[in-house]
Amino acid sequence: MHLLSKLFPDTGKILLTGTGKQFVERIGVEKVRQVILSVMMGENIRNQSEPLSRRRIAQISGALVVLFARGCLQTEDFIDKLSPIAAGQLTTAKKNDIVAVWPAQWLLGLTNKAVQNVLRNDHAALDTYLRDFDLAIKESAFKCRKELGDIRMSLGFIEDKTGRQIALDWEGIIRLTTAIGSQTLTIRGSDKSLFGKLFERLILGSFLTIMDFERVNPLTNNKTENVFWLSDSSDIRESDATLLIRPGKLARFDIGFIGPGNSEISKDKLSRFARELETDSGRSSSVTFIVVDRLPNTGKTKKAAEKIGAEIIQMSMQYWPKDLAIRLGRRLKIKHELQNMPDNKIRDYMASKLSTIPVQDFLSTVSFADIEAEITEEETL
Repeated sequence: MHLLSKLFPDTGKILLTGTGKQFVERIGVEKVRQVILSVMMGENIRNQSEPLSRRRIAQISGALVVLFARGCLQTEDFIDKLSPIAAGQLTTAKKNDIVAVWPAQWLLGLTNKAVQNVLRNDHAALDTYLRDFDLAIKESAFKCRKELGDIRMSLGFIEDKTGRQIALDWEGIIRLTTAIGSQTLTIRGSDKSLFGKLFERLILGSFLTIMDFERVNPLTNNKTENVFWLSDSSDIRESDATLLIRPGKLARFDIGFIGPGNSEISKDKLSRFARELETDSGRSSSVTFIVVDRLPNTGKTKKAAEKIGAEIIQMSMQYWPKDLAIRLGRRLKIKHELQNMPDNKIRDYMASKLSTIPVQDFLSTVSFADIEAEITEEETL
């Protein structure tokens, strides 16, 4: 394992890798439930996920402080050696090893975008960058010392038996704050896609559970009524959730936080859905439900939905879960108390139901690292 990866605490690694379930538990299950409820009440996912981003940034910043403290305790002249240590890890780590790559980038004042734009993905340019970076750090430290005084910052971190504490001078402080700044840019850049992918499962899983359907593993399930599973896919189409009402009767769900400026994405989703699906038991009828943030004013997407018999639900509508429940009842003869519930009762009802749902379990098979690697790969295209 690389040195920086050893110094970076495991609690910080969970926020970069691991499972979606671990991530939710680390950020806070109750806070995630609050976001789910707000989205179900028609509020913007971006506004609701902002507190989660702040928590993630704050906790990873704390992990970087611990990395500096451990490094100074365990390695002589750690601050002076930091640039070559980080550069060595950056050039030898596997591209998709986020735990190794990201902290190394941050310690050099870099993000993925900066590696692309400044270094142009050319490691040969790294030596020149390091010389300029180290010079900028030292010159900045000199100016701060001259203009602001000879300040030292104690990390308040005690590890050895002597109770020794670590203090950073201006150069160490600037390196730490530079790393935290780069980390903030990275996390801000990834969170939009990250939270979208996580909350697609959280929202659908929560809604279908509230509708009294049972989540199952499609690979081991032997139940044939009122069950659902998440992230089903096949050669001919994809769906984020599949609901098996009874043998031969299915509902497919596709969800995306798509704004009105991305209507083509909605139409692409519609083009993947067929009204009939072949299953082991024979010909099965399937109704498609597409849940999006909002639709453009043009009627093209609605016409495309009508053509294949799909239903489109907009999450920007205040009580869209009730609308979806009504459509499920109309299309598939499903009855539920939510369908006839007065609007002013819905929030309290949904909050009560959500409080008993272990929402983190919807992400137990989701690899956080895979999502981040996918986002990173998309950035490099």
